[in-house]
Amino acid sequence: MCYTMVGLELARVSVVDFTGKLVYDTFVVPEGKILDYNTRWSGLHKSDFVGVKTTLRHVQAVFLSKFSSDSILIGHSLESDLVALRIIHNSVVDTSIVFPHRLGPPYKRALRNLMSEHLGIVIQNAGDEGHDCTEDAVACVKLMNWKLNEDCKVK
Repeated sequence: MCYTMVGLELARVSVVDFTGKLVYDTFVVPEGKILDYNTRWSGLHKSDFVGVKTTLRHVQAVFLSKFSSDSILIGHSLESDLVALRIIHNSVVDTSIVFPHRLGPPYKRALRNLMSEHLGIVIQNAGDEGHDCTEDAVACVKLMNWKLNEDCKVK
């Protein structure tokens, strides 16, 4: 996401499969003029958009062709992503809900903390360079694989 004249808009989409393999990754030209690349959080830079012509409509078309209503989307605070994509999808697994904050909603545990606590993996360690959305997507898949394995041990 980056800040534009229109507000906060989608600027990059990364999708991985359940093995963590990259399935789709693209930068997206926002509708409004970019005011701030939000680099500290997004990892986006002006140079990332040189020659990019992909629009939100293109991304939506790809989603409709690659994923069905039976596809399960996994992510962290996924509602924000779906709003940015302007997509409604019923089959979602949100790691911010699967691993709730001890104080309950509206509080959410940070993805980086969940990865560190449960898997001993450090992510989002780029400092001012921001997050890598592919790294975040892979982290969510790893967390859910871990959770499924842990739940199977109990039963």
